[in-house]
Amino acid sequence: MKKKHYVLEAVIEGRRINFNKEFDSRNDAMSYVFKYFASHGHEFMTINEEYYINNNKHNIEYVSDYSNRFRIARA
Repeated sequence: MKKKHYVLEAVIEGRRINFNKEFDSRNDAMSYVFKYFASHGHEFMTINEEYYINNNKHNIEYVSDYSNRFRIARA
């Protein structure tokens, strides 16, 4: 049986970042991206909106503001 994993991409200050990393859970991916944002000057980033991409609960975009957002998808 294939193990589920999650992939992460982000937009930080308008710049797209594709992380070449897989995560065992959505929470692991979220922890990683919040640490990444904090290390780039966004210590107090908050999620203002959450979108299911193509009505898929396994592909979610989390939006802080226009220039800062990230997407976690189950692969």
